[in-house]
Amino acid sequence: MFVLFIVLNEPEYLPEVLFKMKQLGIRGATVIDSMGATAISKDIYSIPVIGGFMKSIDGDTHYNKTLFSVIEREDQVDLVMNHIEKVLGGDMKKPNKGIMFVLPVTHMRGGELQRHIESRENKKILAKEFESEYY
Repeated sequence: MFVLFIVLNEPEYLPEVLFKMKQLGIRGATVIDSMGATAISKDIYSIPVIGGFMKSIDGDTHYNKTLFSVIEREDQVDLVMNHIEKVLGGDMKKPNKGIMFVLPVTHMRGGELQRHIESRENKKILAKEFESEYY
């Protein structure tokens, strides 16, 4: 299993990215607001907490959307990344597009993918029991 991270510098693509992931059979994703370190100017550190909060409300700060999703197979990861890159204009190397990266998942509990895997495994067990009982 793998976890795919996608940082969208152009959040307007979020609905299309999520739709494409669902079309490709990806079971669930989490979306969070994020901000790149370069978006934080040096003077923001000198502003008190309330001032920093007010500045972010004013819209001076550029926010990204970060998605992450646990994906079962490596071939699915490659497929999703290729399609998402197309949705985002076909070239993630261009400035301000964002970044995608994948990390291996060694342990997992909960979530839609785990329920799907357990359901699939239970069906296999039942099918074997049914076969052995009558054949």
